[in-house]
Amino acid sequence: MSLRLISLTFLTLYLGEAIAAQNLDEIEVEAPLSKPSKITPNESSQNIGGDSAALLDMIPGVSIQKGGGLSSLPVIQGMADDRINIKIDGATATSSCPNHMNPAMSYIDPSKITSLEVMAGITPVSAGGDSLAGSIVVRSGDLVFAESDEVIKQRLNIRSYFKSNNENQGASFQYAIATKKNYIGYSGFDEHANNYRDGEGNRLKSTLFNQNNQTLNLGRKLDDGVLSLKLTRAVVPYEGFINQRMDMVNNVSNMANLNYKGNLGSAIVDSTFFYQKTDHEMDMLSSERGGEMPMKTRSEEAGFNVKASYSLSADHLLTVGSDYDRYRLDDWWPGIEDLTVIMGPGDFQSINNGKRDRLGLFVETDSDWSSTFSTNLGFRTDIVSMDTDDVHGYNETDNLPADAAAFNAKSHKKRDHNYDVTLASKLKMDEHTDFEFGLGRKTRSPNLYERYAWAGTVTDPTDPMDMESMSASMDMLMINWFGDGNGYVGDINLKPEVAHKVSASLVAHDEASKEWELRFTPYYSDIKNFIDADFIGSANGNNFLRFANHDAVIFGADASGKVKITANLSLKATGSYTRGYRKDGRADLYHLMPLNGKVAVQYAFGKWVSDFGVTMVDKKSQVNELRTEPVTPGYALLDLGTSYQFSKLARLDLSISNLLDHNYALPLGGIDLVNHSPESRTAVAGMGRSVNMALNLEFF
Repeated sequence: MSLRLISLTFLTLYLGEAIAAQNLDEIEVEAPLSKPSKITPNESSQNIGGDSAALLDMIPGVSIQKGGGLSSLPVIQGMADDRINIKIDGATATSSCPNHMNPAMSYIDPSKITSLEVMAGITPVSAGGDSLAGSIVVRSGDLVFAESDEVIKQRLNIRSYFKSNNENQGASFQYAIATKKNYIGYSGFDEHANNYRDGEGNRLKSTLFNQNNQTLNLGRKLDDGVLSLKLTRAVVPYEGFINQRMDMVNNVSNMANLNYKGNLGSAIVDSTFFYQKTDHEMDMLSSERGGEMPMKTRSEEAGFNVKASYSLSADHLLTVGSDYDRYRLDDWWPGIEDLTVIMGPGDFQSINNGKRDRLGLFVETDSDWSSTFSTNLGFRTDIVSMDTDDVHGYNETDNLPADAAAFNAKSHKKRDHNYDVTLASKLKMDEHTDFEFGLGRKTRSPNLYERYAWAGTVTDPTDPMDMESMSASMDMLMINWFGDGNGYVGDINLKPEVAHKVSASLVAHDEASKEWELRFTPYYSDIKNFIDADFIGSANGNNFLRFANHDAVIFGADASGKVKITANLSLKATGSYTRGYRKDGRADLYHLMPLNGKVAVQYAFGKWVSDFGVTMVDKKSQVNELRTEPVTPGYALLDLGTSYQFSKLARLDLSISNLLDHNYALPLGGIDLVNHSPESRTAVAGMGRSVNMALNLEFF
């Protein structure tokens, strides 16, 4: 029986993007400097369909950049995408697409996630390098073995949901059986959705999607630890992208993850070896828009992440380790038989045998200098080597021969020697007040597209009478993971980004930090060689831009608080402000979330848990004119939810998201390239009212 049939069998519905029936006490935000922000999703907190990034919505300083229905990009303190280090069960997953339609968190659905850790700002070097904003650590859970040889431990979980606005329905199935030494588990997930409606009831084309994935977990308990193997196949048959010039028409990824956690002598070891192969295809979904533009990408990624911790004394812990990532990418665009002059007769070679290898080494110490003062000090170095083979257009005469020749004449090999240094400290001032402070130097090297996207290197893309210009403008528009509708070309000589960061937190709380807590965290980042863009020209309402290094500044503040008003009533609130600009005064940085806040009130009575949530976002007026970013009005959204726990085996969730059916524009959604003309620069509208239900069944 398919997972979709399971969904129909249980006739249940599911909350999409509301806070619906979350248990506020189970989402704990810890210190952003010395400890990560943590989410331990229970069943109701996963009520966001298949978009795992949406789980991060209540973390201070984190916002969501919408792409497709299941490919949102998290933004940490104004920086997103490759500037965030994301690890899924210790493995790296690089987006293999010129539009980044398959980001790391799209490869794991919320039903499999048992915990999320967000380390914003000053992050420990052991959490990863080659990033600026911070780290997100996603875990699918430790294996649970039986207590004795005489016991066989089993677990079966079935979850089904439906979301009325876009008829989003799906189901997850998980089964595991374990003895004292052995473990085997299977999990599957399937969902599909139609185009969603905005607050005025309009169907927005290219917002539909379908995904399914399956995972097999094998585990063995050894004398000194646990060895596990996870095999995953993730498939997206189609996914509309309203803010891109094409849709995803297929994405198949096969992943293997081998992990060992345990003791090696006196050391505690956590090691992961991983492999991922992805076949990705883009084109126009015929039901959503006209035209044809086939684009294919194939990638292989393999590596390891090994660290060992040694107790130097009762108050000092030393962690050393290494991580390695080997990434290979081919990106080509098949020729179209009927368009042999511009798009044929051969294939367009965008990235030919692209290589990006990164080797990292790190050392870190955690020290308790007294009962009131502790530090985390770390150093890491990353060597990033990049290369690619020669390229060509659709043909050797009419399709950018000068651009290809100029690119091929250059040396493509690049090697960056990067290093990071971080210091985070925590001072307990008294029983009710803590002060945290951190300094850091973080580095990120360019990705393959930023360095090696070549169409438009020589040709003027703004001359409408020249065939070469027509080809260059079209090809440049295919390189864009920002959702702004513009075209981009790379620069082989880009330098790595280097951020010098400072952050502090003042925390007030009750003695046990259980009844109430208030946190205020200002931060400042001075970024040398920030990879932004330079203007080349414009045509037909589109700007053509070249990736370029510019010094920049990002600063802001995050605030959060929680209070247990009575035994049954709780309140949680977050707020964030971010500001960023280039030092040359030419532009505000792109895709910065305006002032925003969220308030969630929860009331628990017996088997009922009910929620009321408000999301408030200010007008987005500080926009990036270089990328023609639209101004968006402010808005407030109301969400209601309730859940009923029938027994330990069954739970029902009901909710209404966007209760007042407010029509609003997404500040980080980019522009709508499907339902409005690109020249109008109309921001993507958010989802209107949705009534949602979910049923969770737990056996054994």
